[in-house]
Amino acid sequence: MRCNRQETPTLLKQLFPNPTGNNGWEVVCDVTDKLTGDLLKFEELTRANKANISSVSHYFTDSRARQLVQLLLDTERMPFVSPRTNVTAETLFPDFAAFRKVVRFISIAMFHTAGTGRSRECAKLVNVGMRIAIAPAPEVHIGTLVSIACQSILIRQIALIAPLLDTEDLDSISRMLHQAVSQRSGYLAAYRVEHRFFINTMTKIETWISDYRPGDSPEAGRELKDFVGNPARWETAKSEAMDFARAELAEILRCIDLPIRFNTNRREPQNPDARMLIGAILPVSTSSLGRLFSNLTVLRMTALYCSAWAYRKRTLSWPARLDDVASKDLYKELVSDQAFVLEQSPGFDSIRIRSAGIPAARGQERQVLTVPELPKSMLG
Repeated sequence: MRCNRQETPTLLKQLFPNPTGNNGWEVVCDVTDKLTGDLLKFEELTRANKANISSVSHYFTDSRARQLVQLLLDTERMPFVSPRTNVTAETLFPDFAAFRKVVRFISIAMFHTAGTGRSRECAKLVNVGMRIAIAPAPEVHIGTLVSIACQSILIRQIALIAPLLDTEDLDSISRMLHQAVSQRSGYLAAYRVEHRFFINTMTKIETWISDYRPGDSPEAGRELKDFVGNPARWETAKSEAMDFARAELAEILRCIDLPIRFNTNRREPQNPDARMLIGAILPVSTSSLGRLFSNLTVLRMTALYCSAWAYRKRTLSWPARLDDVASKDLYKELVSDQAFVLEQSPGFDSIRIRSAGIPAARGQERQVLTVPELPKSMLG
């Protein structure tokens, strides 16, 4: 008897049955599908203390790895178009893991090109990597978190390889990172999507409760039914929760446009039922902006770090102040008027840029940010 086993379709075929050949998102999926077998060894190289120029160069003796780098470089002028035309609360995102995988691969390729004297190619990889990292941010809040994680991978590598790059390429990377800080519309879109999910969920919740099966928690089921079954109580909570969500979205959008408005003191609805609804159904709020602003702050600091290294290579000395390498609006904190601090390391030919960090929520410690990163025990 003949058994016809169906092969699992590749990620590219799952999401793009008819690929255009001119979409960076398709390339991310395609490269992920091809990173199998021996090519997965790059994952070992991304772990702490595993990568050196010898091991990385050996990895790229494989022509398949070099071909994947070229595929990614070819996306430099491609648009990144999502396979999804409509996103709901039930939508799955199997490609988001692919973005992180591909960005880790790019970070190793950056290390390789910088370490073998190919500064211009490395700068192109940084540009491609950042375009890939930013691509999933607008779709949904989880896409923004994936984007932040991807950008963090690239930022750490840029700080490591900056001393190996040529001045023109350092200038190019600095400009590109500053541009990434200023172009924040994708994050606005993600927060709008999450609040749309909340509004849609609130309108459906009565139906969900009527069909609720209590399972292991019959008391909780009865409590929920009693809540929604009490028209006055339900409508009061629903109305306040909806008003709060709209106000919260408006404040988030204002903060993203003007980060200096950012305030870590979380507001909450006065009505306890409304607080319960917000806590259970609305996963994003002004407090979630802290992670985004931390990322944007480190992006700006990394841009300044690249400019400082370019200055060092041109003049054979370090800048005395950050205004030697950037205009006033570019060397300040995003969420305050304070300037970043330029620190020189006595006895070492190096510098570090320090930020006071994003204001901490009540009861939490403010996290200092530095580029390059310091071990936590040294942050003080």
